[in-house]
Amino acid sequence: MSGNFNLSRVIDSEFRIAALETGSPDRILDVFKRLTLTSGRAIYGWSPDNGLFRLGSERIFIPQTRSVGDAINYIAASRHYGIYVLKDMDQALQNSSVQRGLERLLQRDDGVRRLLIMMDRKIHLPEKLAGQVVRIRHQAGDKSAPAAAG
Repeated sequence: MSGNFNLSRVIDSEFRIAALETGSPDRILDVFKRLTLTSGRAIYGWSPDNGLFRLGSERIFIPQTRSVGDAINYIAASRHYGIYVLKDMDQALQNSSVQRGLERLLQRDDGVRRLLIMMDRKIHLPEKLAGQVVRIRHQAGDKSAPAAAG
């Protein structure tokens, strides 16, 4: 089973949150940028300096999404399909307000498909989130897209 297939499977799954462990975050963002350009899917990146932005339109930022908590609240409130890729998330996961925001996102049941992909070199999930988050591991030397892990 190829890495591309596994990533597609996670994107098309019912999971709302994925933890993507990688040493090559910029390479992963390039994969998602190609995906948004070829598929038309709404895929967003995030930076602490500017907040959320649509991949392919990196100069147009979504206001009031600079903090991780604000970005998660925006994602949970969004009424449109979206895949959101947030970098450098391991430390943010230690924040109780971020954990509560993720729990709200997991509980949201309004029929809107959202997928939050938390990306970092290593992600230590809080115990209360661990069973509800799919893990994806990307090996730095692997030329394929990330693969889902159990």
